[in-house]
Amino acid sequence: MAGENNISATLYVANAVPATNDAAGFEALTWTKVDVLIEEPQFGSSGEGIDTPNLSTGYTAAVKGARSGMSSPIIVRYDANATQTGYDLLKTIAKSSAGLCSVKIGYGTGTVDPLTGPALTSGDEVIYAHGVALDYQRNKGTTTSYKGYQVTFRQNAPEVEDTEPAA
Repeated sequence: MAGENNISATLYVANAVPATNDAAGFEALTWTKVDVLIEEPQFGSSGEGIDTPNLSTGYTAAVKGARSGMSSPIIVRYDANATQTGYDLLKTIAKSSAGLCSVKIGYGTGTVDPLTGPALTSGDEVIYAHGVALDYQRNKGTTTSYKGYQVTFRQNAPEVEDTEPAA
């Protein structure tokens, strides 16, 4: 069986969180594409283990405690030939006092733009999450770096996997 890569991933951002943590809630938001994605966020959560000692058996067992969402970078590159609306919106959200937002990662199969990749079409795989955009960091300028920035995204609820709805 052949493996798959993440080439064709596109990032969309919304300056809001959904009313419900499901596909319908996310699709009710207004999405803006962030062109020239370098690294998408990693979705998931980690759980706390709670030790439950038992003097009668002499054994300490574990139960599953609270979960917290992953913190991971979103890295984007500036390109004067790309639309900067999403690039600027993500930066504005990360620099705001609340930083609340939603993100959508799509794996398009539609018409390919040479700069921003394939467009999303009905039935394409999408993953939604909402949380907080933290830690805006502009890329350091060197002779081998590109202009752009990194934002840390911290997930506040389980991600939702679905498909792109019909237009």
